[in-house]
Parts: sequence; structure tokens; C-alpha cells
Amino acid sequence: MISAPALSHFPNVETHLLQSVHVAQTFKIQVVRPMQRRAETRRFPVVYVTDGNAVFDLFKGMAWLLQAYKLDILPFILVMIGYPSESPVAGEVLRGRDLTFPGCPDWLSGFQMPWEGVLTPESGTRTFGGAEDFQKFICEELIPFVDVRYETEKEARVYFGHSVGGAFGLFTLFTQTRLFQKYVISSPALAYHGTTMLGVRHERLDFLFERARQYIAAGKPMDDVHLYMSVGTQEEFEPLIASWQFTSNFYRMAALLRTAGIPGLTLTTEVFSGEGHATVWPVAFMHGMQAVLGASERQFRGG
Repeated sequence: MISAPALSHFPNVETHLLQSVHVAQTFKIQVVRPMQRRAETRRFPVVYVTDGNAVFDLFKGMAWLLQAYKLDILPFILVMIGYPSESPVAGEVLRGRDLTFPGCPDWLSGFQMPWEGVLTPESGTRTFGGAEDFQKFICEELIPFVDVRYETEKEARVYFGHSVGGAFGLFTLFTQTRLFQKYVISSPALAYHGTTMLGVRHERLDFLFERARQYIAAGKPMDDVHLYMSVGTQEEFEPLIASWQFTSNFYRMAALLRTAGIPGLTLTTEVFSGEGHATVWPVAFMHGMQAVLGASERQFRGG
């Protein structure tokens, strides 16, 4: 008698509320495990994604599609980092605290969000420039929490961030490089040339270029790190974000890193024709996961 093949299934999404000791914040963590057979014991890479409130449903669907139909991609655990709310705009102010670092222009002060449901920092706590505290939350609280509860491959962590989330990813690459082994950076905020809502004028404020140049000047190698970085062609021309010059600054950063030839760093870049700052977000996730977890990546690494 021929037995039926073991069926794969998608485990239920699990949601956790983590109160941080490093950030005055409770974070909403949603974990999407990969399609697998019941009682399977293998371990998986983990993809950590910021802006979970905005893109959780979208990325959950894309992760499942990738793993169900794109058979040459490594199955992965998706960890979405957000804030305790069901509103997709809940993190629009808090992300400005957690993803920014010294040197970033404060574009949020004086800007009134046009939506209900936007959360704000606790009274008397930090409101901007909290990236180092957020790094500590991820390193000392979130990653250990995930590693204890899920079947993680501990040396196969991926970071995905878009816009200021992309800036946080590059800041981490240059300051805490081994926090992740692979970085998928979408439309990073790299420099600012313009006037903020409070009337503060910045002339070609190259805040992330300065970080990159400092790292390069120090002559530090990177231990087998893969950086995938992308942008959309139309981002340069959107009036609300014109001061960031996303597309032209992307080319500048790509050229800087390629010229530097940092030992141990694999750099992959991609430019998406016709995509703007919002529409490029899911495209970058889909392409980025294939770049760092797909068959070509495994062949390059000898897997």
C-alpha cells in the first residue's frame, strides 16, 4: 500500500508584544513562519522588517508566494517589527524616533500627520535620533526572543528596510555590521538638500555618505556580508520628497561603495523603471529576497 505524501502547511501567524528596556516603547512583533511539513525540524534564515504596521499584510502574502511558488528560494521566517495598533499609520511618528541617528535632519518636527491613529512617544522620552537604542532592542531583546522560540538559523539574519528604514539599515551596516549577515535596503534616505517644516535649511547634508566615508577610511573589512540596494527612477521627481533626491543619491552611494571595494562586502544594486517611493517598496522586497536568499546567492556562497 502506497502511503500519502506528507503535506506542507503554513503555520499560523504569531503576534507578541515586547516591552523594551532600551526604548520607551512596547513593540508589536508579528512572526510568519515558512511553509513546512508538520514535525519538521530544520532551521531557517530570519528576515527582520521594520514598518510592520504599514506593510505586514502585504509582505506576509509576498513571503508565502515566494516560498510556495519560487522553489529556488530558501524558506525563511519573517519577523515584522511594528507598534501595538491595527492602524497601518500607527508608526509614522515613532519610526522617526527609532530609525534616525545623529546627523539625520529632523524633518518631522512641526509636521502634522493627516491621519487618525498615529502613535507618539511617551511624554518626556526621546522623540528623534533613537537608532542606537533601537539597535540595542533588536540585538539584546528581539533577536534572543526569536531565537529561543523559533527554529532559526542564528547566523543567517536578513534586514529589510525602506526609506528611513533603509537609512537605519545602512547605519547599522557601518556601525554594527554583524548584527545582520544580509541587508536589503530599499530607497534609503542618504542625504538632504532643502528646508524642513520648521524652516531649517540644509545644504547638501550628506549624513549617510559621511558614515560610509568614515567606515571606508578606517579600512575595516566586512565578514561575508551581502548588501542589496535598490531605488525607483520616479522617486527623484515626487514633490513631497524632492529634498531627499532619492534616485541620484542612490547612484552616488552605489558608486562610492563600488569604488571603495570593501573586503568581504558583496554589493548588488537594482533600479526599477517607472516606480515611485510607495510603489517600489513591495517590488524591492520581492527582488531583494530573491537576491540574498535565492539560488544564485546560494551558488555564490557555495551552498
